Amino acid sequence: MQTNQQTSSVHCSEPSSLRHCISLLQTCTKSLSIFKQIHAHALRTCIPISHPLLARHLIFSLVSLSPSPLRYVHAIFSQLTHPTVFICNTMIRVYAESAHPAPALDVHRKMLHAGVSPDMHTYPFLLKACAKLMSLRDGEVVQGKVVRLGMERLVFVQNALVHFYCSCGILESAYKVFEGITERTLVTWNSIINGFSANGRANEVLALYREMIIAGRVDPNGFTMVGLLTACAELGALPLGKRVHVYLIKSGLNRNSYVGNALIDLYGKCGLFDEAHKVFDEMGRYRNVVSWNSLIVGLAVNGYGKQALDLFAQMEREGLVPTDITMIGVLYACSHCGLVDDGFMYFEQMKSRYNITPQIEHFGCMVDLLGRSGKVNEAYNYILKMPIEPSAVVWRTLLGTCTMHKKLEMGLTAWARLVEVDPGHSGDYVLLSNLYAAVGQWSQVHKLRKEMLSGGVRKNPGRTCSMKCLRD
Repeated sequence: MQTNQQTSSVHCSEPSSLRHCISLLQTCTKSLSIFKQIHAHALRTCIPISHPLLARHLIFSLVSLSPSPLRYVHAIFSQLTHPTVFICNTMIRVYAESAHPAPALDVHRKMLHAGVSPDMHTYPFLLKACAKLMSLRDGEVVQGKVVRLGMERLVFVQNALVHFYCSCGILESAYKVFEGITERTLVTWNSIINGFSANGRANEVLALYREMIIAGRVDPNGFTMVGLLTACAELGALPLGKRVHVYLIKSGLNRNSYVGNALIDLYGKCGLFDEAHKVFDEMGRYRNVVSWNSLIVGLAVNGYGKQALDLFAQMEREGLVPTDITMIGVLYACSHCGLVDDGFMYFEQMKSRYNITPQIEHFGCMVDLLGRSGKVNEAYNYILKMPIEPSAVVWRTLLGTCTMHKKLEMGLTAWARLVEVDPGHSGDYVLLSNLYAAVGQWSQVHKLRKEMLSGGVRKNPGRTCSMKCLRD
C-alpha cells in the first residue's frame, strides 16, 4: 500500500517537474554542465527522456551551445520513437551546419520511417547538407521528394537547390533552377553569383551581376561583392574591381573579413601590392588567417619573396597559427629568394611545429626550390623519393626548371613522365619548345610546333575581359 502511494505521488508530481525543468532550460545560464544537471533532475523525477516536450526543449537548448555537443544531442534524439517535425528539422539543421553533415540524411530517413511529414523548413537544410557533402545523388533524390510534395516553388527550397548544384559544379542545373525562380531574393542572387564565381565562370558572374542591377528589386550586399571581386581578380579586370572597391567604401560594406580578403586577392593578382597591403592594414580587427595567407601567397608568387617571409614572421609574432596555404606561400617565397636551407627548415617545421601534413602542393614547392637554385638532379631525386605519387604539376615544375638551366636530358625525362600522366597539355609543349630553343635545337622547336598543329594541340588563351564588361 505504501509503495502504491509513493508511485502515485511521483506520477502526480511529473507535470510540475516537467514545467520546472523546461523553465530551468529556458532561464538558466547556457552551459553543457548545467543542461546535464537539469537532464539528470528530469530523469530522477521520472520524466522519461522520450517525453516529446522535454526532448524538444533539451535538444533546442543543447544545439544553441557553441560548439554543439552533437553526440549528446544525438543520444537524446535516438530515444525518440515519435519525434516531432520541429525536432527533426532542428537535428537536420544542426548537422547541416556542422563539419560532419552526413547524419542529416539519416535523420530525414528516420522521420519518414516514423511517419513524420516534412515541412517547408526540412528540405533547405537537407539540401545544404548534400551541398557540403557534394553528394549529387542524394541531392537529386531530395529534389525528387520536393517535387512530389509540391514544394519545388518555395523560394527557400529553390535557393537551396541553386546552392546545391553550384557546390557540386553542375552549373547548368543551377542556372535552370535559377531561371525558374520568379521572386528572386538577395539570397537567390548571391547563391548563383558566388556559385558561378567559385567555379571559375567569371564572365558569367559579371553578366549575372549586371542582370541583378537591371532587375533593380534587391540591392547587393557584401557577399554579392565578394563574388564580383573574385571574378574581377580571375579576369584581371582591375578598373571594374576598383569601382567595386569605391562602392564598398561608400556603402560601408567594406568592414568585414570576406570583402577585405577578396580585395587583397584582387590587388595581389593584379600586381598592386601597395594597394593590397593598404587594404590589409585597414582591415584591423577584421583580419584573419585568410587575410595573411592572401597577402603572403600573393607576394610570394609574384617574386616578392623577402616581403612574404617578413610578413610570415610578423604573423608568427602576433600568435596566429599558419595553415597549409600559408606554408605554400612561405615555401614559394624561399624558392624565389634562393633560400634552399630555409625552405627545408620550414618544410620540416610544418610537421614538427605546426602539425601540418605536407600535400602534393608543398612537395611541388620543394621541387621548384631545388630546381630554381640549379640543383636539378637533386630535384629529380627528390621527386623519386616523395611519399606520394608525383602529379603532372610536379613534373611540369621540373621541366620548367630544366628550361631555366638548359638541362635537356633531364627535361626530356620530365617530358616523358608528363606524356604518361597528362598527355596533350598545351603548356607542356610550350615548355619543351622553350627548352629546345634554350639549347639551340631549333629544328626540334619547329618539329614540335608541327606536332602541336597536326595533333590539334592549341595554346590555351589567356584571361580576357571584354571592354563591354568593364564599361557595364
